[in-house]
Amino acid sequence: MKVSKKTKRLLAYVAIIGGCAVLSLSFYTAAQYNKAKHQASEMVRLTALSHLPKDEAGNPVPQEQSESEVYWWYTVYQDFVKISKQNSAFYVGTAVPAYVFSMATLVSFGLVLKHADKAKEKEEEEV
Repeated sequence: MKVSKKTKRLLAYVAIIGGCAVLSLSFYTAAQYNKAKHQASEMVRLTALSHLPKDEAGNPVPQEQSESEVYWWYTVYQDFVKISKQNSAFYVGTAVPAYVFSMATLVSFGLVLKHADKAKEKEEEEV
């Protein structure tokens, strides 16, 4: 069974646009998940910060008594500073590729339309 040039081109167009679109949606979904994680960790960090005594500059004062509630909030704050930074990095790491692939989808769609017009004109000239 022989496949015509037109069918091959159509399959290539679908593969290019579809691949970019699927990658874009996959990264977008991951970015939204990581954004939600980042927002949740920031909320916990800010809640812990609000329960801590602060110095003149507004920074939390380190606590050393392991029996107090303030010490517990300080450990939560320290943990969530790290977690929040990590979640922020994951969010940016997935949001940038999502944006790039969404732009690639739009650009590839335009280029495919342009190439399809040229191929159609070429076929018409041959006939």
